[in-house]
Amino acid sequence: MTLDERIARAQRHVDRGRLIVERQRLIVARHGMSASIDLLELFERTQQIFELDLADLLKRK
Repeated sequence: MTLDERIARAQRHVDRGRLIVERQRLIVARHGMSASIDLLELFERTQQIFELDLADLLKRK
């Protein structure tokens, strides 16, 4: 896989992750259940990984 392909894939992960995190934030805001909060925290940590991976790939380019 080329660097450009890896960047495109990472960008898709970041974009999709942002949507998931935002949707989960809305759920937490409405319900505030501990399971929803735990899931949001997991999504946010995963999103950080996606964003760091994308940033690293962009530095290499």
